[in-house]
Amino acid sequence: MLSQEPYTYQRSWNYVLWLLSRKAYTTHQLKERLLKKQASSHTIEQVMAKLSEMKFIDDARYAEQYISSRQRTKGKLKLKQELFQKGLTELTINQTLEDLSDEQQIASATLLLEKQLSKFQKVEPNKRYAKAYTFLARRGFSGDIIRSVLDNVKVNK
Repeated sequence: MLSQEPYTYQRSWNYVLWLLSRKAYTTHQLKERLLKKQASSHTIEQVMAKLSEMKFIDDARYAEQYISSRQRTKGKLKLKQELFQKGLTELTINQTLEDLSDEQQIASATLLLEKQLSKFQKVEPNKRYAKAYTFLARRGFSGDIIRSVLDNVKVNK
C-alpha cells in the first residue's frame, strides 16, 4: 500500500485549484474535501483565506448562480434546502432567495405542471388535483404558489 504524504499548504492549494477548475464549490464544501484529505486546520484556513482574497470562492455568488440555474425546475423551499446542505448560511440563502419573486415561481411551476399534464390524465379525475399538488410540493413550491397555479391550470380536464 502506498503511503500518502500529508497535505501541506502547497498540496492543498493545488488540490483546491484542481477541484475549482472542474466545478464551483462553497467554502464549506472545500473545507470538507480538505478535511477528508487530512489537511491541518491551519492549512485549511490559509488556503481558504487565499481563495477568498483572490476571489476564487464567493458563497453569495455561488448561491446566485445555483438559484438562477435551477429556479425553473425547483421552488424556493427546495432551493433553500439544497443550498443549506451545501453549507451556506441561512442569511446568505435568504438574501439570495429574496430576488426570486412569486411571479417567477408561479411561471416555473406552471410550466412544470403543463409538461406533466398528460401523466395526470391517466389518474382518476378526483385524484388529479392531489397528484398535481404533491408533484409541485416535492419540487419545493410553497402551498400558496401551488394553489395559485392549480387555480389557473385546469388539472381536472
